[in-house]
Amino acid sequence: MCYSAQVWQDYRKYVRRYGAELDIAAFTDLYWQRQAGAKVKMPKAMDDAFRDGLPEPGDHAQSQVLSTLIRGLDLERAATLEQELFKQRKRLADAERNLQRKSTKAATENRRIASDRIQRITSQLGDLRRQEPVDRDSRIFPGNYAPVM
Repeated sequence: MCYSAQVWQDYRKYVRRYGAELDIAAFTDLYWQRQAGAKVKMPKAMDDAFRDGLPEPGDHAQSQVLSTLIRGLDLERAATLEQELFKQRKRLADAERNLQRKSTKAATENRRIASDRIQRITSQLGDLRRQEPVDRDSRIFPGNYAPVM
């Protein structure tokens, strides 16, 4: 069974609304782990909130570290997605060429798979570059890290 939940991801909202104090060092540690290659999943809304900086003046150093980490992770993710997009476009072009010569099951499957992956990767790149929030950005799933009170 799979489930998800919609949660607030904005640290500023927690502080303003509830006077909450979150362990920012723990979040910084999660982003360091993520940069080191760990499969740490976090919703986009949380990345967006921390990328913009923290509200307290005393957390300025942590804010800068988090912002830099998140921007670097976004650049790495975009580069990885663009490389995969290039591979899938090449796969699609090869399949189209093969289909022009002779219709085969393998070429048809390669075209279908490449088309699906191109669409998925393009959507992921669009989400990564998008600035305005949408509801799905705040959705968490099992195994995701998020601030919860």
